Amino acid sequence: MTADRARALRMRAQRLTTPDRSLLGLLRDVLAVQAQDLAAAGLAVRARTTGVTPAELAAALNSGDVVRTCAMRGAVHLLRREDVGWLVALLGPVNLARSQRRRRELRLTDELCARALDALREVLTEPLTKPQVAARLAEAGVVLDPTTEMVSYLLAYAANKGVLCAGRSTYRLLPRSDRIPPGAAPRGVARLVRRYLKAYGPATVEDFVAWSGLPAAESHAAFPYDELVHGEHGWQLPAADAPDLDGTVRLLGPFDTFLLGYRDRDLLLDPAHAPLVQGGGTPVPHVVVDGQVRGTWGRPDGRVVVEQFGYIPVSELHAEVESVLAWR
Repeated sequence: MTADRARALRMRAQRLTTPDRSLLGLLRDVLAVQAQDLAAAGLAVRARTTGVTPAELAAALNSGDVVRTCAMRGAVHLLRREDVGWLVALLGPVNLARSQRRRRELRLTDELCARALDALREVLTEPLTKPQVAARLAEAGVVLDPTTEMVSYLLAYAANKGVLCAGRSTYRLLPRSDRIPPGAAPRGVARLVRRYLKAYGPATVEDFVAWSGLPAAESHAAFPYDELVHGEHGWQLPAADAPDLDGTVRLLGPFDTFLLGYRDRDLLLDPAHAPLVQGGGTPVPHVVVDGQVRGTWGRPDGRVVVEQFGYIPVSELHAEVESVLAWR
């Protein structure tokens, strides 16, 4: 498989060359959109859909059709309601184990967290902001220091336990139909592997480990190697296909899964340019052309300003800029 072919397959898998007409359709295909920064999540949705508006995204969050909660690596993602239960059951324990040391440093003991979960089930009778949640918990006898990260880590703990989720600026209990039954067993890593390869293939096991946060041994054991097609750039589902590259330009925001979905990003981002894009670890807003990052962009004064380090088709770029400016 050539590098161009692999990039074309990844662009199609991420719906960057074949935008979906609905938000739920997009999440069915790509599984999750990273959303600790809700504005960045909106940019990711915009780049992968046609006709979807910010108002529709807000309505889906308000209705619960789309849920914003902790998932891969403990990061906040947008998920379809149907995917919340099994994903949190699978990933929640891993995320909680990873953050245990920090909770202890913050004096969030197991006993305190257990009491807080019981209190949250009682006090979250309506969507509440983070300060309102802290105040209600204090009234219920669970006092958290608001000058530290105690509240944030407690809310993440509750999300990874399947008790609550985040909206645009508030927190609410998960609907009962979406919660994890006590003692429920995870549905299996193999299911997540297949969903990952559908959204990111071709990709390696190491890419999956970096994206999911799951242990390497468990991930290797779950890969259905005998069902997959292998090439120079990783594994993919059979019959995966994509149109030829045609100069497609996408303006992607920070935290976009196009780069964060892989451990090895050299196919998508020239190592010589990597410091310009991910110098701080998390990619800054970037310009993708036919599956390669060829520039960065920002909006310092409301205008879209592009710093390019590779060829970007002008007409395609102008269309993308107009789309970004219209997303509000």
